[in-house]
Amino acid sequence: MTNIPPKRLLISRLELLLGLLALASVAALFVPADWLTRDYNLPITALKADIYSDQAIGGQSDVEWTNQEARAWQCTLKPGFADPFCSFLIHLVDKKGNGLDLSKYTNMAVHIKYTGPPKGLRIYLRNRNPNYYVLGNLNTTKYNTVELTNAELNKTTRFKLADFGVADWWLASHSVPVEFSQPEFNDVVLFEIQTGTSLKDGTYNIELTEVSWSGPIVSQEVLYRAIVILWVAVVFSLLIYRQVRLNIQLKQKAQQQEELININKLLNLQTQKFEELAKTDMLTGVANRLGVREYLFEGLNNWRNNQSPFSLILIDIDHFKQFNDTHGHDVGDKVLKSAAEIFRNSVRNTDLVARWGGEEFIVICPNTDTHQATTVAENLRARLASAEIFNGLKVTASFGVASMNTPSLEHLFKQADEALYSAKEAGRNRVVVSSTLANLPSL
Repeated sequence: MTNIPPKRLLISRLELLLGLLALASVAALFVPADWLTRDYNLPITALKADIYSDQAIGGQSDVEWTNQEARAWQCTLKPGFADPFCSFLIHLVDKKGNGLDLSKYTNMAVHIKYTGPPKGLRIYLRNRNPNYYVLGNLNTTKYNTVELTNAELNKTTRFKLADFGVADWWLASHSVPVEFSQPEFNDVVLFEIQTGTSLKDGTYNIELTEVSWSGPIVSQEVLYRAIVILWVAVVFSLLIYRQVRLNIQLKQKAQQQEELININKLLNLQTQKFEELAKTDMLTGVANRLGVREYLFEGLNNWRNNQSPFSLILIDIDHFKQFNDTHGHDVGDKVLKSAAEIFRNSVRNTDLVARWGGEEFIVICPNTDTHQATTVAENLRARLASAEIFNGLKVTASFGVASMNTPSLEHLFKQADEALYSAKEAGRNRVVVSSTLANLPSL
């Protein structure tokens, strides 16, 4: 049986958790609406109910119960009044004096049995608000209304609370600010059924059998917001987790390094010293081609995996052959040593200077973009040009700068080499960037 390393197992569980979370997020976006709805059925027969007619304001119409327990009533409209009507009321205020808060619902359903002239009925949801309601005066409750036609009666009819409007006659008879002239359902105290508009003589039989409201438990806006917040929290948690894990790994590596050092001391081994010697140019003391291998490998991987910028600088000592021919090889070696020392003391701690061969040097610049690498190169050029190498001897160099833009070290070196060639062709003692092959001004 293959043993899975604990770290790999932890990552696998984390990936599984993220996958499940992603599936749950997608499922939440496509879950059927009726799975996340709340419903409230009005207990019609358990609540106090009244009936009244236009006789209360001088009319002649009659209203009577035909079956009070079943909430069935009969209205006989009579002439002699401009707009005769009959009404049926259900009181919704509870023992604590609170009305129904229907603001969290979006839909309403009613089933009203009806016989009579084809004029339909109207429904009122009468709401209280201290900004317009006068205590003890039910006429000051806001009349949120919707009209039902005969075709919508004698069956369960569903509609939206957004279909309600405020009765024009109520707005006209109350001085209500514009901001409170829209329908409200946060404190509904009365449910009312009233005969329709412009009805005349006739007898109407009405029975209320069902009233219910429904609405989403969580609105889409809230759901989307919750999903976003959840993923933001997950991302931050992962960042924190990875930071903590990285710190732990660094501590573990430091501890392992210390243990290796102690073991080397105990065994009197000089492996590290020999490795460093193998990676160091014996003449100049800077790295050789073998010494830059790890830097190049790490720079390529960081660019490929993390998009970290990576640049290098190729340097060629100008007219180096003349130093050997004119002053001898000892002076030539002095020039190389002095140039290497200037370069090593002038670069950043993160950069690596190496002798590339003959009179050529290379500077590896991790996490460095083209502009930053150009600044480094110009600084090296200026310091070398202003230094006195041997008995007032002035030495200059040409510089080619390139930054990685494809996952190929061969391509990167080719760009740097072309830039170096352009610098030499343009007169030497200058910096040329591969991306533009434009000469920077010489000092």
